[in-house]
Amino acid sequence: MATQMKRTDTHEGAAFKPKTGLSAGAYAAVADAMGHVLADSYQMFIKTQGVHWNVAGPNFFGLHKLTEAQYEDLYAAIDKIAERIRALGQPAPASYTSYGKMGRIRDEEGDGDADKQVSMLIRDNGLLCQTLREAVDVAEKNNDVVTADLLTGRLAQHEQNSWMLQMIVN
Repeated sequence: MATQMKRTDTHEGAAFKPKTGLSAGAYAAVADAMGHVLADSYQMFIKTQGVHWNVAGPNFFGLHKLTEAQYEDLYAAIDKIAERIRALGQPAPASYTSYGKMGRIRDEEGDGDADKQVSMLIRDNGLLCQTLREAVDVAEKNNDVVTADLLTGRLAQHEQNSWMLQMIVN
């Protein structure tokens, strides 16, 4: 794994023992990796919605519709990711502070230039793909096929998002 994934937030009393067949350390390890996915997914959601709101130019309508579909997909995915963390017996991180510490994707404002905004989303989808790949690896190493399946689906979606966005600026 390229970077050490470590959750920086804790919520005492919110954890429980799921008893669903994984090893004792697997629940925390996989939930930790999922916390990083949640952080980057939330940042990606915010930035994608920001582009949707603020994009201008000759590709406005197509980009407006594409980013709407992408942020709506992210919104639904965020809930599934957080609920999976809970199913693993751990609290889901739920603050901008924890997302800023845990995620690869950094907060920034777009400047309205469509090509720059699209390039930002391409870059950030790529960063989220890296986070997802690392989390898939953690889930697979811990025999958590349910989480690996969820993450693999998300990875496919963000690869597709990146491809679609690249077709706009290329």
